Amino acid sequence: MTPRWSVAALPFLLAAPVAGDGFPSHNVTLLSHVPLEAFATNPTSGNDCWGYVSSSGREYALMGLRTAVGVVEITNPTQPVIIAEVTHSSSNWCDIKVYGDHAYAVNESGGGIDVIDLSNVDNGVVTLVQRVTDGGVDRSHNVAIDEECGFLYLAGSNLSSGRLVAFDLADPANPVLAGQMSAAEGDYVHDAQIVSFTTGPNAGKQICFASVGSFGLDIYDVTDKTAMFRLSRTSYPNLSYAHQAWLSEDRQLLYLNDELDMVNETVIFDVSDLGNPAVVGSSTSGLTAGDHNVYVHDGFIYEAEYRGGMRVFDAADPLNPVQVGWFDTYPEGDNAGFNGAWSVYPFFPSGNVIISDKNRALFVVRPGPAPIAFSFPGGVPDLIGPTAPGFVIEIESQDGFVLDPSSPKLHHDIGGGFVETPLIPLGGSAYGADFGVLDCATTVRFYTSAETTSGLSLTDPPSGPCAPYIALVGLDATVPFADDLEADNGWIAGLPGDDAISGIWTRVDPIGTASQPEDDHTLDPGAACYVTGQGPEFGGIGEADVDEGATTLRTPLLDLTGDGEAVISFWLWYSNDFQQLDADEGAGPSEDVFVIDISGDHGGSWSNVLTIGPSGDGTTGGWTYYSFRVADIVEPTAAMYARFVASDVGNLSIVEAAVDDFTATLVTCAESLPGDVDGDGIVGIIDFLLVLGAWGPCPRPCPPCAADFDGDCVVGIGDFLIVLGSWTP
Repeated sequence: MTPRWSVAALPFLLAAPVAGDGFPSHNVTLLSHVPLEAFATNPTSGNDCWGYVSSSGREYALMGLRTAVGVVEITNPTQPVIIAEVTHSSSNWCDIKVYGDHAYAVNESGGGIDVIDLSNVDNGVVTLVQRVTDGGVDRSHNVAIDEECGFLYLAGSNLSSGRLVAFDLADPANPVLAGQMSAAEGDYVHDAQIVSFTTGPNAGKQICFASVGSFGLDIYDVTDKTAMFRLSRTSYPNLSYAHQAWLSEDRQLLYLNDELDMVNETVIFDVSDLGNPAVVGSSTSGLTAGDHNVYVHDGFIYEAEYRGGMRVFDAADPLNPVQVGWFDTYPEGDNAGFNGAWSVYPFFPSGNVIISDKNRALFVVRPGPAPIAFSFPGGVPDLIGPTAPGFVIEIESQDGFVLDPSSPKLHHDIGGGFVETPLIPLGGSAYGADFGVLDCATTVRFYTSAETTSGLSLTDPPSGPCAPYIALVGLDATVPFADDLEADNGWIAGLPGDDAISGIWTRVDPIGTASQPEDDHTLDPGAACYVTGQGPEFGGIGEADVDEGATTLRTPLLDLTGDGEAVISFWLWYSNDFQQLDADEGAGPSEDVFVIDISGDHGGSWSNVLTIGPSGDGTTGGWTYYSFRVADIVEPTAAMYARFVASDVGNLSIVEAAVDDFTATLVTCAESLPGDVDGDGIVGIIDFLLVLGAWGPCPRPCPPCAADFDGDCVVGIGDFLIVLGSWTP
């Protein structure tokens, strides 16, 4: 049984910095990911999922794909194995359910009901037994199974105008048409759950809880397949399209997702009286992403919320579920749209859960406490010494798992890819990270990993190489300029010479487009960033897509002449998707580029830092971290600018960009020598004279006082003795 999580309710909106394909999460551990391209049938999208457990206890994910059902063994959840792909007509929808050792798949393009034999899957054999077309069935939006009584129901099929159609599974390999609902008793059913009651006032009845689109919730008595009839129909506030619902485990409540209500509320019904259901509450993750499929297991509610990923709610108080965990399969944003998590399956005995994603296929995750906990006693470092060990980390197994003590590793990247080295055991649960010798003021990306004795491998942060920790190499750092772009601090958007007719840089709270972020890089506490256009109705200028020219964003004037190496860093979102339009126009790959330049003479001349593109296959966005050492480009001065130039040269590509969290840092790497007042690395006569010249109390407030080495706010005999003790021959 899944353990009750001892965590407080989460705020409605949670976020984590994301780079590339990182998947933010809370109280859910990613075990493995099987992307679309891993399947041999080359699917262009994913859809539904279900699960199967063989007689030996091995676990399998059944992943719906546009052209097939993928059968993936996840017994070892960190090393999934694709066993088979059972092809079907190409369809955006493929729904799958299991009865005994057979899976049943339907789609909206044709071919009837696929009957798939899984009884020999442990030996790598999956067999398509037949395609059932009994009664003229050709296509169906959905399929549901009463596992207690052995009946399969089609929902939204070509028969009976999409009303319920029942098949007898007495012989699981040969479903037999048992009845169809009449027009007088029902309407098109989008999805359904069918259960058999053995106790109480409904004992002996087989009852269907149906989501019927714009009508809301229908409850049917389907005991007699030749005379199925409606017991009740119930609407609810904000009804738009009742998509799917699932019963509480005591069958007293039902949780229903409305796919199009735009408020992302799961409606809670009291269904104890089948003839008179009542709306008794609602729950929400607080996101604007649409909710799609919901399931209840072991006191928790698991929901697939499209761009919001999987959301997990504790139903200890079933009328007031509390969000306790989530895993975001679509980190690009949480606004309404039909990308992201399609469905979930939380019923595996192992406690692992699968998520099917329209864009990224199959995820295997583990809700609840992570098998391995990572913590930093001194906090996650933002500075790594150039020669000293980097940090101490505590690594402990939990939730009944056992840590392999030889497995903890450090993975770090200074620009040439991640390098793996063992963490150093320090006794108990403590490990040390040693990066070796690093160049001053470089940027280090790093994460740690460890394994359990059962083979589960985890990383910290959870997204590992996709969204690692980031630090600078140095012993000390000052920040002469940092801007989270929440206020107008003197940036210039749109400079003389720019010729783009749309997509002009503007500072707003982004609303998200097909190619632009919905949120700034740091959601909390900020909301704003610079984007290429937003529309005046949202506080911006023009449209988001850069067209027919260039648009420039320039920083305020930067003084980078202080002590230390100057490093500039920022987060960038850049999308260049020529395929959306160029394919129709017959144009070739996009020639557009995104340019980042720096100037040390008030903008009189510019040196290129980075040019992104031209892209052969489109650059698809995502917040990505960039940093560079200024001296590698130009000499740091007190008259510096950086600029960001997005352009579309007129080939009709869709170019959009965003910039956030710009920082200029001065990093020092040399340790100060006691007695070295002038900082030249030598203690000699000059330092002796400087001590004499500063003799007496330090100016208030104290510190600073350069010659006060003993820290008593007085330059005196103690400091004189330190100079003598450090005298350089």
